[in-house]
Amino acid sequence: MTMMLSISRYGALLIFPIIAGTVAATTTYLISAQFTGGIAICLSATLAVFLLIVYALARQRSDSFAPKHPNFLAAAISGLSAAALTIAFAYPSLAELFIRVSENPSEAIVESLRTVAIPLKSVDAGTGFVDLEPLRLVLKDARIVALGEATHGTGEFFRAKHRMLDFLVSELGFEHFGMETNDKVGRAINAYIQGGEVKPWSALYWPWATVEVAGMIDWMRAYNLDPKCARQIVFHGIDPGFGARDRAMAENTSQILAAGGEGSKIVLWAHNGHISNAAGRLGNYLKREFGNQVYLCGFEFNRGAFTSRMGAIHTYEVGPASRAYYAYALAKLGEPMLFLDFKGMSRNPDLYQWLAKDLSSHDFAELYAIFRLSPSWHTVRVSWLRLYDGLIFIENSTPAIGLK
Repeated sequence: MTMMLSISRYGALLIFPIIAGTVAATTTYLISAQFTGGIAICLSATLAVFLLIVYALARQRSDSFAPKHPNFLAAAISGLSAAALTIAFAYPSLAELFIRVSENPSEAIVESLRTVAIPLKSVDAGTGFVDLEPLRLVLKDARIVALGEATHGTGEFFRAKHRMLDFLVSELGFEHFGMETNDKVGRAINAYIQGGEVKPWSALYWPWATVEVAGMIDWMRAYNLDPKCARQIVFHGIDPGFGARDRAMAENTSQILAAGGEGSKIVLWAHNGHISNAAGRLGNYLKREFGNQVYLCGFEFNRGAFTSRMGAIHTYEVGPASRAYYAYALAKLGEPMLFLDFKGMSRNPDLYQWLAKDLSSHDFAELYAIFRLSPSWHTVRVSWLRLYDGLIFIENSTPAIGLK
């Protein structure tokens, strides 16, 4: 009985302060992340609150165990606990540094990439299609071109997708556009691009409430209202926002094409995770139904800044990509923007083996303030051949510009 009481007292001394400190530290991190995107500030505030709470509660309970040295005992408990918390935060990131990826890339891979990667001169629409001409052959049989994004807040991704839409509509006859947004927003935008006077900006929400997306919508309106326009663009919000979203987005896309007739074509805009060929994803459902008429185009970058939301919207910065990433090899080509068609690349045995490796890709969306705490939470380590048909690579990411 005496031993059990002693264990209980020690448990009260050690466990309760640590649990209370952890709860307070977690709350502090979540609150501080609303005011700043800086991880150093958030973690410093978190650690300080943890130390304060653990020390205060441990000191309160130390008198009965070490009445002559309660401060020393409380300091020892809080110090060891803080060290354990620091290791818990730091370990995933430190472990990432020691991922061993043999010869990514070899010089042979870099030189092979240089011969097949298609350099693109600009991310901006209205700059002509000369550099996009090789994509005509790649996409000639596609009814669905799904454009992804490795972050929900990269300005270059948004602008590049606008340029791709311009090319697909103007040169390849695409007339439908489906976006990862709800039907209410889709109807408001479609009314505007068909000539309605009410601007839809107030209906947009993060991450689409940006200067880049607004510019694309204005371009759609101008295209539709041009007297020379033979076939107008129709905007669709395909995301129900709840439940089995990917399946629902695939069903909505299928219904749009069925209503449009045999020759109808659609461009889709969503996160890389949605448009990928991974099981249970939008891209996978579309591949099952439409096969090679679907082209899944991922987006990746090497380094830079982007926005993410966790209540508040902040700008975050990462990179350059480590050896574990496909982007590490692409960055060695020294081009600001590239298009990669994996079918064409796979004819080269060395490039096929490189693409087939489970290397890393960036995967940023909402809640990066939390997901940044562990690399595994914002990294996909799956072969690109299993995810996409092709990919657009941007060397440097800059944050999308929010609408005022």
